[in-house]
Amino acid sequence: MDRRKFIKSAAWGAAGLAIAPELLAQDVRPGSIIPGSVSIDGKAGAVSTGVENHLKVSSYVKEPSHKIPVVAHPDVVVVGGGCAGVAAAVCAARAGSSVLLIEKTNFLGGLWTGGLVLPVLATHGKGKNEPWDKAVKGFCSEVCDTLLDNGWAVNPLKPRVDPEATKYLLEKMICEAGVQILYNATAAGVTMSGNRIESVLVDCCTGRIAIKCRMVVDASGDGMVFNWAGDPYEARRYHITIQGRVGGCPTTDKEAVPQMRLESSGNHDAVDGLDVFMVSEKQQQGRLVIWDKVQHLKKKEGFENAYLMEVAPTTGVRVTRVLESLHNVTLEDSMEWVGYPDVVGMGGVCDPFTYKGRRIERADRPVWQIPYRSLIPKQTQNLLVAGRCFGYDQGITWDAREISTCMVTGQAAGVAAAMAVNARCAAKDVDIPALQKALREAGVRLDF
Repeated sequence: MDRRKFIKSAAWGAAGLAIAPELLAQDVRPGSIIPGSVSIDGKAGAVSTGVENHLKVSSYVKEPSHKIPVVAHPDVVVVGGGCAGVAAAVCAARAGSSVLLIEKTNFLGGLWTGGLVLPVLATHGKGKNEPWDKAVKGFCSEVCDTLLDNGWAVNPLKPRVDPEATKYLLEKMICEAGVQILYNATAAGVTMSGNRIESVLVDCCTGRIAIKCRMVVDASGDGMVFNWAGDPYEARRYHITIQGRVGGCPTTDKEAVPQMRLESSGNHDAVDGLDVFMVSEKQQQGRLVIWDKVQHLKKKEGFENAYLMEVAPTTGVRVTRVLESLHNVTLEDSMEWVGYPDVVGMGGVCDPFTYKGRRIERADRPVWQIPYRSLIPKQTQNLLVAGRCFGYDQGITWDAREISTCMVTGQAAGVAAAMAVNARCAAKDVDIPALQKALREAGVRLDF
């Protein structure tokens, strides 16, 4: 049996098994509560993750009800230690909240560092008063300027970073802000009290634990928390790329690390990043392709000493779930200089695209505003969303999921979460002028 057939048989081999009528897939909605599956103090948790929409499900099992120990009570829990999560955690801690950051790997930076997506793009765009205007400032500028000043990145307009130096810098910022971090820990669900998250469930080598908190920031990239909480979202398809680092190469001014270059594997097919079997197969194929590319590269003059340093430990899934927020940013808004009274940051342009039948070059793409409402779910009261899964429409995907935009939304979510804790209010009730004042004082650009 070949590998492809094996994967299919492992996933679907039990398709003929009997399925309990009460557990048919069409009766289980994404994010719905299945009573008795996870219960703490009589409160059920949202445990259905909508797997039926992405994988062929043959049957169901019931997880036995059991007590889960509560091991921490921070003000704010941030799920995901990518660039959005680090920005949220650091900024919430700087604003006075106790913060716990949950990260499934053993390093910070997510796709930026672990996925070897090294350039920081979409920081500039066409300004109202300047032909090429810097839109993204604040925490993103703080990080990038430090990397550039220390020689850990090249090209100030679109910094290409040294991934290990970036991991170090983010780690140092987390430590200095007083953020507590759980590495090698995977967020596994939430428990709800009405329309509020009561605790975040975490799987780690100790077992399953619970973290009680007052505010949560979903910076998971895949919208895991708002999915568990039952908030509406749109599952989108996008392309996947696997990156690798190659050493022993002639030095170019395009790389932040001397004698290093990147190789990649992937295409522009729109694929389902929530199909774990497919993503695993793409990762496997990517590793083989990159190895073969390096062996071919070694035959070129000047590259005889080339060697594969690593294949990125984080798979380059770009977009999966996107929040249906109180107001999703639209491509039309971003192209028409629409201003938001609740603006919390700005975005720039990455690549040319088509708008109303016309090709828009980078120099013609306006900088655009990000409203606070695009970080707020429609139902869950103590949840904010940052990173590539905040609320935006399909047309603006490329710019909205960039590293720079992730840090902008992360900073806004972190400051807002701390303000909600201090005011003992829901995320949607945060004082907008006070939030904007705090962001401006932190160097964030809000105006065209």
